Amino acid sequence: MTARYEQVADDLRCLIANGTYQVGTRLPPESRLSAQYGVSTPTLRDALEVLRAEGLVAKFQGRGNFVSAPPERITYLADLNGAHTRLSSAVTVATPHLASRLGTSPGAPLTEYVCLTHRGETPYVLAHVYVPRTPEPQSTAATPWGADLLTAVGVPVTTSTDQATARYPTTAEVQSLRVGIRTPVLAIERTFTSADGHILGYALLVLPGDRAAVALTTPVAPDQKAHP
Repeated sequence: MTARYEQVADDLRCLIANGTYQVGTRLPPESRLSAQYGVSTPTLRDALEVLRAEGLVAKFQGRGNFVSAPPERITYLADLNGAHTRLSSAVTVATPHLASRLGTSPGAPLTEYVCLTHRGETPYVLAHVYVPRTPEPQSTAATPWGADLLTAVGVPVTTSTDQATARYPTTAEVQSLRVGIRTPVLAIERTFTSADGHILGYALLVLPGDRAAVALTTPVAPDQKAHP
């Protein structure tokens, strides 16, 4: 059974799509919308939160809710033509969390690379890449998608493994990606390994859920293909 807030969100989504509420216009006050749909204010706000997460509505403190033009969505790893990445590096030490990911000891020296990728003026991906102390990168053209960043600093990566988690952004991610505190993000933890399975590096890539999607392609062996 569809929840009431989802029904309200569906109706408002349709009204935005058909132009009843046009981009740039303010929605009726929340109290009026609550009465119109016969729902409580918390239920109405849950519906608006869904639309804000989709990029259809933006809320401005003291002004209300406004219809937004949905941001252009990109597909991670396949749709970043024209993107540019700002790369910086710093010396840091392994926290307990990083030590567990890198198979090292807390306090061990690390080099942290921070990559913020934009498409035009819009930030799309924030990445933190951690490796044992390495020389400074020779170029700022490397990207965090694969092993090219680590290769650029002489780390012989053979394999990368990803683990994806949906969550809300941290304060730093809100500022870097220009998202709301309740806009879901997709956090991809990537571990880089050598041919013998030794962990060479760890990366955390964060994509805003309102403007990015992930496409996965998995080869299927002939004898594994489904038969009618």
